[in-house]
Amino acid sequence: MICLDQNAFRARDERTSLRASARRRRTAFDPIARRRRVADSSRRARSTKRSFFSTSDPFKPRPLTASLHSRKSPTGSLSGSLDEVTRNRRISVMPSEITLSAATRQNLLSLQDTASLLATTQSRLSTQKKVNSALDNPVNFFAAQAMTARSSDLLSLLDGISNGIQTIQAANQGITRIQGLVDSAKSTAQQALAIQNSSSGAGATGAVVAAANGKSLLGSGTAAAADGTHDFSANASVFSVTDAFGNSASVTLDRAKLTPNVKDITKVTSDEIVAQANQQLTAQGRIATASLTNDGRLTFTSTSTGTDAKLTVTGTSGTIDIGFGTGAFAAVTASGIDSTDGSAKANATGIAVSTLSGGTFDLTAGDASITVQLGSGLTKTINLNKAADATLGVSTLKASDIAAAINKQLNSDTGISGKVVAVADNGAGTVSLRSTASGGDQKLTVTSAATSTKDIGFGTAGDVSKARSGTGAGSTGANSTGQRSALAQQFNDLLDQISMVAQDARFQGVNLLHRSGADSKENTLHLTFNEKDTSFLDIKGVKFDFIGLGISKITGNFATNDEVKTALSQLTNAASTLRSQASTFGSSLTVVQNRQALTKGIINVLDVGANNLTIADLNEETANQKALELRNSLAISALSLANQAQQGILQLLR
Repeated sequence: MICLDQNAFRARDERTSLRASARRRRTAFDPIARRRRVADSSRRARSTKRSFFSTSDPFKPRPLTASLHSRKSPTGSLSGSLDEVTRNRRISVMPSEITLSAATRQNLLSLQDTASLLATTQSRLSTQKKVNSALDNPVNFFAAQAMTARSSDLLSLLDGISNGIQTIQAANQGITRIQGLVDSAKSTAQQALAIQNSSSGAGATGAVVAAANGKSLLGSGTAAAADGTHDFSANASVFSVTDAFGNSASVTLDRAKLTPNVKDITKVTSDEIVAQANQQLTAQGRIATASLTNDGRLTFTSTSTGTDAKLTVTGTSGTIDIGFGTGAFAAVTASGIDSTDGSAKANATGIAVSTLSGGTFDLTAGDASITVQLGSGLTKTINLNKAADATLGVSTLKASDIAAAINKQLNSDTGISGKVVAVADNGAGTVSLRSTASGGDQKLTVTSAATSTKDIGFGTAGDVSKARSGTGAGSTGANSTGQRSALAQQFNDLLDQISMVAQDARFQGVNLLHRSGADSKENTLHLTFNEKDTSFLDIKGVKFDFIGLGISKITGNFATNDEVKTALSQLTNAASTLRSQASTFGSSLTVVQNRQALTKGIINVLDVGANNLTIADLNEETANQKALELRNSLAISALSLANQAQQGILQLLR
């Protein structure tokens, strides 16, 4: 605040006025003084102009302050010249606020809106999307995000489907190569069959029980009608078939058994009788097979061969004669014949035991159990103690007693019954076990059980060093040139190659043609077609080594035509199996390829759908940018026009 003394102010003005009048009089006619006054006046005008425009904004007025020419009063206080209205009062000098016109503010708001729209347009052009976040459009953003996520899931499944296709194609290639090897093996067998066999002797035969001569099912000597048929509407024939090992099967030919399998129960043919008999024998262990002789007689042949094979047919009841009589007809028995072609059975003979020959072997305490293994099959334990067989609980056992106890347990096991038999030599004190079949594939191993404490010729306590084994032999009557033997070896080599091809037909560790066990899950290919695994395909693998194809190696060197024909039959069945499986894999491949195409199509649909929800129209956004740039220029021009009124005031001040 500035306080002024009125008397001092008035005295100062009087003195100033007097001095100014004296100065004008002195310089009124002085040209140099006149020029100085003009120059000072121009300099003060320029200084005032620069002071007004000293701020960066030419349109922003500079605050004006009171210009005071102060001087010290005689009393020491500050005095100044003020307007008469403000004299004798205290005043405050404050800067004024900036005030914009309505037009200027409207133009500024328009510029800000244009800048915001221009930034949004430039963002869309740079990302090529009109929805970049949930703030832009929440519905479209999250819908597109869900589509993109499912598309990504299906894309990851597409790799598995592609690998599945390659796995199936690898299996198909393997089947093609195996088929070629099977054809080569068939050609080899056919070559062996074409070579004249000069071997002598014959193979072992089974026991054959045939109806008596004149007892033909075709009508002579039986209850057959004139047309060779039999009436079972009210008649029946029931009999049993028993082998040398105690295995028995009952055959019933009556109305109940025959009706589901014959055309006319009153006119049953001989072939229908044979078929029904074989059906019942097979269901009960197939210890024998039924057939007809050339003259129509019913015949039963044991499945085991050699002299160990025996077969007995015994009547039970019935009123119709099918060749053996009616009712409880007398038993008819026959034995097999050993081979004469030089082939041999596998035989394992224990070491002689003196107490077995003297009849003083004691099993009232202790254990003489053994284990028996035929070929590479499972091991069968024969328990030889009084707990397992009460007849052994004496101290006067001979070798024949031990052999009888062994046969009793062998025959009770369906897995080994009829394949192994025990024989004894009381004089030598030995017990022997042998296979009932001949051939080089026959191998028998007998070892003492881990629980055994008494030795019957095979050691005790599972001592493998005292185990006894034997191997059979094939026919020695091979052809003179050895051609069949060489072809048999070539045949076996081809079978090994079949197994190797099956093992190598794998892709990415999955092999549809080979597995180590029998469980199909081991090499099943699982293909997933959707992200939740509710749509899938399981392609089951197979075991296509030569064993899995049902082909057996040759052990008799193709010495007989029957062996060659058996091999050819197995190869024919294997070829049929391969063709069937190739068709199955082809069908699966078509399904997988269709699902692959569908998955690719769905992925494309999802991607396009997601883009349609978020993608920006570049043509539209480019046009928007050009329009916004033009609007921005117009707004700037409008703002300039709005400031023209203030510029007019400035011109007045100048």
